[in-house]
Formats: sequence, C-alpha cells, structure tokens
Amino acid sequence: MGRLFQGLFEGDGYRVSIAGRRTELTYEQLATEVDVVIVTVPIERTAEIVARIAPVLRPEQLLSDFTSIKAEPVRAMLATPACVIGCHPVFGPVPDVTGQNVVLCPARPGPYLEWYRDWFRSHGMHVEIMEPEAHDAAMGFVQGLTHFVNIAFAHTLDAGGVSVDDLMKVSSPVYRTLFSLMGRILGGDAGLYAAIQIQNPHSRKAVKALLENGAELLAAVEREDGEALQRLMGEAAAHLGEAGKTAREASGRLLERPEPAGAAPNRAKPGQSVKF
Repeated sequence: MGRLFQGLFEGDGYRVSIAGRRTELTYEQLATEVDVVIVTVPIERTAEIVARIAPVLRPEQLLSDFTSIKAEPVRAMLATPACVIGCHPVFGPVPDVTGQNVVLCPARPGPYLEWYRDWFRSHGMHVEIMEPEAHDAAMGFVQGLTHFVNIAFAHTLDAGGVSVDDLMKVSSPVYRTLFSLMGRILGGDAGLYAAIQIQNPHSRKAVKALLENGAELLAAVEREDGEALQRLMGEAAAHLGEAGKTAREASGRLLERPEPAGAAPNRAKPGQSVKF
C-alpha cells in the first residue's frame, strides 16, 4: 500500500520519502524532513513506530496511518504534538483506485482535513468521515466477520477432505462466485488477516454473534422446524432493506455469464484483484 500511494502522490508532484527496515533513511530522520508522515506498517507495529518518531514531530506536521483498525493507532498518534488524521483505505493494492472507499478519522486535523479529503477524492475515491471506535465496529463486520466466514468455510473443506475440483464440476453460478471471493481472501496476506482478527475486538464480537445465530439456525434444522427457518430468513432479508434489493440486482448481472461447469475457479494470487 505504501508503494501504491507513493506512486499516486509522486504522480501529483509531491516529493515522497520512504523509510523502512531496509532503507538507510531512518524513521526519525524522515519525520524531521517532511510535512506529512504516513505510517503504513503491520497493525501490531504501528504504535511502536509512532512512539519512535514522536520526539521529533512538530505541531505543524500531519501524522496519519493506513492501518486497518483506528482506535489504537489514533490514540498513539494523539500522544504526539502533530496534527492527527487516522486513515484506512478499505482495499488492497489494486491497479485502479477509482471508486474505492477510504475512511478518515480526523482526531486533531488542524488545517489538513480539507486537503487530505480532497486529495483522495481527486483520484476518484469515496471518502467517509468516522470516529475511530465507529470505524472499528464497522470493520468488525466488513473485514473481521467476512474473513472469518471464508477462512472457516475453506478450513471445513480441508478438514473434511472434500475435493474442490469435484465440487466445481457440479457447482451453481452462485457457488462459483462465492468460491472466487473466498479464493481472493485466502490468497491475501495471512498476517494482515490474523492481525485484523486479533487486534480489533469488534471482530471477535461479530464472530461470537455469528456463532450464536448459527446455533439458532442449526437448532431449527435439527428439530426440522421449517417455519422457524423461514421466519429467520425472512427477518434477515427484511433487515437488508433496499441494500438487499440492490445486492440482488448486482449479483444478477454478475451471474449472467457464469463460467462453464468444471472451469477452474477465478483464484486470485496475492496482491491481485478479482475480475468477474
């Protein structure tokens, strides 16, 4: 992500300096030389790096981050004298950032919020302003729960010795689409996904709620209570509201041209985006 945004900033004429584990330039040296510092390191190292550069930061600088959680990084950044805007680009490295979502958490933005927000928008990204805790609660579902479900699904196939190739020969377009999304997640950065599960407490809350609701569904199945299953599904569908209708229409377009039965699923390699 650092390399992706380096290219975008440099394309707009900004001078970008990079410091990392393999550079001669240290974190502290970089922080003394620039106007805007963006920390884009593994979640578990963010607070550590912020603490290292804190003594050399100045009130007129902007300190930001590209971490997938926001409450803890923002607290760490607020302990410095710099202006602080937490940032989460809610996507991975992609060839085109147009239409992608970005969350900004302006904890102590100083004069930088309008510039930062407008810069993302100038590249076609949608910017949402949120409080750090609200962001993390949302990501508990958007990332934590989604990753958990897909990892558990794939682990179930593995543990049961199920032949994926055999399943693909008899799968529906819906299943092949779901499998493509699962392949995208499992082809990603396992360390990042593990950190999202562990570092964001809202992810655990969402997963626990899933397991509780799953147990309710399973209980209805085991007692062969069709009415209960229909009621639970109806309640869930009603909660989706207009978003559910939009999703059905979008998925309908997605499924108009399914891959032939038996075709290899659209598995993504790490860092690739999936095209349907």
